[in-house]
Order: sequence, then C-alpha cells, then structure tokens
Amino acid sequence: MRDYERELLLNAKHQGYHYENGRTLADFELLAKLQHHGAATRLVDFSRNMLIALWFACNSESDKTGLLLGMYWAGVRGFEGRPELRTYNELFGSGDPNADDELENFPRLWQPPVLTRRIAAQSAQFLYSRVADERTGSLILCESPNHLNMIAITPELKKECLVLLENVFDIRQFTLFPDIDGFCYANSVSFESHSNERW
Repeated sequence: MRDYERELLLNAKHQGYHYENGRTLADFELLAKLQHHGAATRLVDFSRNMLIALWFACNSESDKTGLLLGMYWAGVRGFEGRPELRTYNELFGSGDPNADDELENFPRLWQPPVLTRRIAAQSAQFLYSRVADERTGSLILCESPNHLNMIAITPELKKECLVLLENVFDIRQFTLFPDIDGFCYANSVSFESHSNERW
C-alpha cells in the first residue's frame, strides 16, 4: 500500500495536481483530493452529516444490502479542523517493520480543508488506519458497541431513502457533486433530462 500510494503521489505531483488555489498541497491533502476524484487510496469517505452518509450508502449497488456506519468520537483518533502537514512517510512510516513509526491499532479521522466544492458539499471527513487483515477488511475499526453502530439498508429501503433524501432534504447527485465532474455526470445519459430540477 505504501509503495502504491507513494507512486500515486509522485505521479500526481508530476501532473501538477498538488497545486490548488495558489498553494502547494501537503501530501495528505493531495491524497484526499485524489481520493475524492476517484483514485484508489487507503482513505475511506466519511461525512459529518448522517443524511449525506445515508445517501452514499443507498446510492451504490441498488440491488444489494448496504451498510451505514456511525462512529462515536471515542472510537477514533484524530481531529476535525486541523491541518495535516506531515509528509507521507511521517504519517505512514518508512515501511521498515523494525521502525517505531507504525500507526497504532486504532482508526484515525481527518477533516480535509475545503480544497474543492465537493468536499464542502459532502461535509467530508476521511477515516484511515494502518493496513490490516481484519474481519472488517483492511481498515481497523473499534468494534465496541459503544463506539460503532452498523445499520443494514435493504435494496427496498435504499429506494425509499433516496426519494426522501432528494425530496425533503435536497440531498442528491447534483447537490453533492457541485464541481464540473459532478455537473457533467448529473447531465449525462445516466439521468433524465429534468432530474436536476427540484420542483
């Protein structure tokens, strides 16, 4: 994972993606930007807004049961609203198994700065951990029932929730992706011609 993410950052910097609004992004900010635009990283999208998280849980794989995760602050490390200026190697270690720089066995949460309108619209946060081979996958989660809630969402409930989220709260593809990529996708053949109009 380290080798892949280091290579991803190197290639993204070569393309100039580490510049945003006249400043150079820190490695972690660039990783977050890349993840938000579809690159594979260890970062897992979370939202500070439960309704937005519900939309994402319902919007993909409509024929399968989804899972909404809710985490209590005591079940994670990290901070909201603080910059992360350490380099990739300072964050994720050198890869030397004898080094004392491994992430602890606890998930970490990070709120990125508003680098893009998409990050702001989605009340974005990222959860990450060291890469593990756990029952929960490669992400370490604090599985205490006091720290983690998991709610299964059936395909039928997904459909009902999406209608409610769109009609009552205006949470939909068009409002959650207010950038050029989102605009173009919301106006693609995947949607009807007036689906972006609320009324």
